[in-house]
Amino acid sequence: MSEAKPEDLDRIPYPDEAFNTWGASALGVDPLAASFTSAPYQAVRPHVPFYRFVAYPDILDLRKAGYEIDRFIPLFDKLEDVRYREAIELSNMLHFPNPMLPWNPRRAKEIELEIRSQLHDHGIGEVPTLIRRILGKAFPGDTISYLSVDLINVFFWACVAELGDDLAWRYPNISWKADYLRFPLRYLAHGS
Repeated sequence: MSEAKPEDLDRIPYPDEAFNTWGASALGVDPLAASFTSAPYQAVRPHVPFYRFVAYPDILDLRKAGYEIDRFIPLFDKLEDVRYREAIELSNMLHFPNPMLPWNPRRAKEIELEIRSQLHDHGIGEVPTLIRRILGKAFPGDTISYLSVDLINVFFWACVAELGDDLAWRYPNISWKADYLRFPLRYLAHGS
């Protein structure tokens, strides 16, 4: 049995879709070269969004349920762009509801369960769990705080609203419920 030479290994193509389309390689950068760069934020080592580090089996499970991760990327990008001040506002909406707002976090939790029930009836009840797992990658390790948990909840509700939109043709009540779940992000976008 002969020893493998480094030049032989260079000829092996990477047929793995996860390797070719996620992380630094999606930006045309060799992941190995990017990992050896010592200076942060160089052109070789650009910021890579959290959803590029999702476990590939989760992506396949999402795909098996009929959804691509690309469907949720606009929401994931908004999560990455949230400022500290906005995170505080969203957290205050969850913990200190304003009686003047037509939105209540307890009611949002109830609506989430109603939409999840409809998703379960259509055989895609595991999709919200996969989405929450993906959102959890946004705050790895020591970055978890009460603000990050609140942000995950608000953006999870927005993703559930996206899923609810797909069932609005069958259940007309779901469209207003989806809008209710999106309210915190719309409130933030309109400058509170």
